Amino acid sequence: MRSGSLQVASLGVWLAVCLAACGHEGQRYETRGDRYSALGEHLDARVEYELALSESGADAPFGLRLKAAELTLAAKDFDGADERFRDLIERRSDYGDAIAALYHLHAERWLATGDTFAALQAIGWLQAQYPTMSLGRLHYVLGDVAFLRPDYDRAMIAYLLGLSLDPGGAPTDVYVRLGDAFDRKRNCVAAVTYFETYLSEAGDDGALSEDARYRLGACALRLAQSAFENGDYVRAMDNVQRMIKTGEPASRLGEARLLTGRLHERFGNREAAIEYYRRVVDNDEDLRSRPAIDAYRRLKQLEFGMPLESDTESVLDEEEGRE
Repeated sequence: MRSGSLQVASLGVWLAVCLAACGHEGQRYETRGDRYSALGEHLDARVEYELALSESGADAPFGLRLKAAELTLAAKDFDGADERFRDLIERRSDYGDAIAALYHLHAERWLATGDTFAALQAIGWLQAQYPTMSLGRLHYVLGDVAFLRPDYDRAMIAYLLGLSLDPGGAPTDVYVRLGDAFDRKRNCVAAVTYFETYLSEAGDDGALSEDARYRLGACALRLAQSAFENGDYVRAMDNVQRMIKTGEPASRLGEARLLTGRLHERFGNREAAIEYYRRVVDNDEDLRSRPAIDAYRRLKQLEFGMPLESDTESVLDEEEGRE
C-alpha cells in the first residue's frame, strides 16, 4: 500500500516538473520572440511565438496569442489572422476594440506604403466585424474602389464620410472624383463646387486638371441656362461668368457669350450687351454657328436702336417662333 502511494506521488512530482519545464520553455520562446519583434525581425519573431504556442498548448497566455495573431496579420496571412483574432474575441470580447485598432493601424501602414490590396483586406475585415466603425481617411480607399467599378453612389458616400471624419487627410484627387460622380448623377451644383476645390489645390497643370476645367465649365453653363430660363438672372450671370473664366468647353464659349449679352439686356446694360454680341460675331465672322447668327442679328437690332429685352419681349424668341 505504501509502495503504491509512493508511486502515485512520484508520478505527480514528475508531471509537475514536466509542466514547469514546458512552461519555462514556452516562456523562453516568447521572450526571444519579443526580442526579435522589437528589432523588426518579424519572421523570426513569428517562428518563436509559434514555438511558444506549441509548447503552451491550450494554456497559452492571452498576451502570447495576441502577439502571434498580430504578426500573422503583419505577414499578410489574412485567413490565419482572421481565424486567430476570432478565437481571441471569443475568449475575451472586451479586446474587440483593441483588435480593430490593430487592423486599422496596419491598413494605414499598407496604404502609406502603396499596398492598397493589403489595406483593403484589413478594411474589409473591419467592415465585416464593425460595420459602424469610423474608418477616417480609409473611407477614401473605399471611395476609390467604388469609383473604379464604377459605383458612383457608393463612391460619393465613402468620399463624403472621409471628408467629414478626416478632411485634412483627403488626397487632392478625391475632389475631382467627387465632382465627376456628382456630374454623372446630374447634380451640377455640387459638381462645380468640388471641381473648383480640386483646381484650387491642384492647379491648372496636367490632364486631370484639364478634364476638371472642362467638366466645370460644362456644368456651369448648364446651370446658367437653367437659371436664365427660370428668370434667375443673377445666378445665371454668376455661372456663365464662371464658365467663361474657366475657358472650357472652348467650343461653347460663343454660346456662353451670347447668353451673357442677353443677360446684360435683362439688366438694362445696352453697351455691355452690344460688346458681348460683337465678340461672338468677331470670333465667327462667317456666321457658321447658331450663336454667331443670333448674336449678329441681335447686335444689328440694338445698333439700330431697338429696345432691350428687359423692356419688351425677346426679339430672338419672336423670330424663332415665326420660323
